[in-house]
Amino acid sequence: MKDKVVVREMSAADIDGSVDLILRLKKLNGEFDSIFVVSDKAKKDAEDRLKEAVKNPERHISLLAERGGKVLGVMLINILDRCYYLPEKEARITDFYIMPEFRRSGAGKMLISRSYEELKKRKISIITAEFPSQNLIALRFYKSLGYREIVGIYGKVLEEE
Repeated sequence: MKDKVVVREMSAADIDGSVDLILRLKKLNGEFDSIFVVSDKAKKDAEDRLKEAVKNPERHISLLAERGGKVLGVMLINILDRCYYLPEKEARITDFYIMPEFRRSGAGKMLISRSYEELKKRKISIITAEFPSQNLIALRFYKSLGYREIVGIYGKVLEEE
């Protein structure tokens, strides 16, 4: 019998097992746009970011999906202040990755559902997602959940002289 997928809050003990998934996500982002070049210090950055998210739950939500003790998905959400607008808080999904062999298994939707539960407890009613604009898989996933485009961010690499 297969072990059940469990979604829970990330703890400090989960950081090492989650770093690889964050790095996989960042490398995947680079496949969608050359502006996303993974740096040599990306592993340390991922460790530091996960530690900060776990240590500071007022400003972050860090969740993982696991089966049989193996991490198969991670989700990091930043809690942002919305200057000028109501409601005053927004949750932004900045890192969301499911191992390829577990995609289309429902694990992603389980992570989303758990994040919604946490946001309702915190009385945060706006959630947004950040991902490369060429990532059509992510775009379709979020649209299927009722998300819509609300802002555009455009970038350009300035050439060195």
